[in-house]
Amino acid sequence: MPPKVTDNRSANTESLHAVEAETAEAAQRIVATYSEDFLDAVTLMSMLGVEPEGLIHRKVLADIEAKEASSKKATRKTTKKASKKAAKKTAKKSTKKTAKKAAKKTTKKTAKKA
Repeated sequence: MPPKVTDNRSANTESLHAVEAETAEAAQRIVATYSEDFLDAVTLMSMLGVEPEGLIHRKVLADIEAKEASSKKATRKTTKKASKKAAKKTAKKSTKKTAKKAAKKTTKKTAKKA
């Protein structure tokens, strides 16, 4: 009769899990080192399957897109206001110049006649 088999795999699975956790942490460090920005790091970690708990690529991407959209809207408004102000200033300057030229011409004509 063969010997009775005991379950020794539980300890072995725990050690495998510890090795996997260490490997995941090392992969996270490497990804963080070589990634260009936070979004790039999150994307690479999720692709490799080593993202930390609670880090969800969809949520991070949505947050970053929302921030970019709000910052783009703010810059658009300021540039529109600035361009309107610049247009008003140039319009005022051009009307002043034409008024001065007209005044000079009339004074020259009257000086020639006299």
